[in-house]
Amino acid sequence: MLHSNAQAVDRAGGMNGPRWLVLTWRLPSSSSTARVATWRSLQRLGAVMLTPGAVILPYSEHLLEQLEWTAEDIVQRGGDAYVLPVTELPEADEEQIRRRMREERQVEYRRIRDAAEKSVRNERELAALRRGLARVVERDHFASSGRNAAERAIKRAAKE
Repeated sequence: MLHSNAQAVDRAGGMNGPRWLVLTWRLPSSSSTARVATWRSLQRLGAVMLTPGAVILPYSEHLLEQLEWTAEDIVQRGGDAYVLPVTELPEADEEQIRRRMREERQVEYRRIRDAAEKSVRNERELAALRRGLARVVERDHFASSGRNAAERAIKRAAKE
């Protein structure tokens, strides 16, 4: 069963519209393929795990649409999914979530920088690094540090 009431909350919320999106889900225990596919799609979005079966992302129309697609996929695989807009969290919780998101992106930027600093042998490897960087930037919801260093490393590798 898929539930999403983001539009209703958005219309009713006015100035206090959603700030976060939470996806909660349950999949049949026999479905490890579905679990892996779900987790990979959530990682691509930059979601942070709250508990097993619950993730959070900052609110945007794009992320709402992506979570609704993920939820629909979960339902198609025999599970239940709920996309829940969240208008308010305690500031300490919000800061912890933002910090976790920034730290996860920093690790990804560091991997790209390290790969670029090793010898890039050809244009294909360089293109792969650029695509990887673009994917990280897309899920970097809170401007993590490390992006500039990764970009500089790719530019240096391109000159070599």
